Amino acid sequence: MSNINKNNFKEAIILAAGRGIRMRYKTKFIAKPLVKIQNKHILEVNLNKLKANGVKNCTINTSYKHKTIKQFIKNFNYKNKFPLINATYEINRLETGGGIKNALPYFREDKILVINGDSLLINDKNSCPINKLYSYFDAKKMDILLLLCPIRFSIGYNGYGDYDRCSNSLPFEINRRKESNRVSLVFTGWQIIKKELFEKIKIHNFSLNLLFNEAEKKNRLYAINHVGSFLHLSTPKSILQVESYLKNCNHIL
Repeated sequence: MSNINKNNFKEAIILAAGRGIRMRYKTKFIAKPLVKIQNKHILEVNLNKLKANGVKNCTINTSYKHKTIKQFIKNFNYKNKFPLINATYEINRLETGGGIKNALPYFREDKILVINGDSLLINDKNSCPINKLYSYFDAKKMDILLLLCPIRFSIGYNGYGDYDRCSNSLPFEINRRKESNRVSLVFTGWQIIKKELFEKIKIHNFSLNLLFNEAEKKNRLYAINHVGSFLHLSTPKSILQVESYLKNCNHIL
């Protein structure tokens, strides 16, 4: 593990352009990241985590109900010096990869912390996921570093897992789940990706899966485990599950 420089300029993008269809009535008037947990916006919780861990610059890509996010950003910037927030607007959604490519002018570093707008993390104070991702990212041997969480600690998640661990090293190489199989690790939506990967793509509308698949073929897709809980907020039911979990473990976001 490399030593992380506390003065290292960290920058992130929060993916917030999704329609949030599965949230049904909860996203009728607002963008999905503005749905509330414990009376706090999902976006607010993630921005506070970024601020607490030294992220100075954050870009938020928007599309559906983009004006609600712009108003939120205005209010957040008024109360907080960091992170400095920029917003991009996609008239037609560019998917996850295209959304990041569209936002590249806002990034000055060669690696980007990428966060799904419907993902929250609970972690031990001695195991910060942001610092772990930066510490373990090694540009010489990897293009992408994913943060994975065991299914049993993934609250609100209702799936078969995403990846299998291929080695005992840290970080470790991974393989994507084969159809109909069940694996033990879930992708949290938190990751670090080399900026140059987006610069090489000539199309403008594409999923991050395109980059994941290419990195896996080249044995340059790695992961680390999240120590804590992953809160997956995708449906009204998942929100109830997460609220119940937080209450039972007496945790305040």
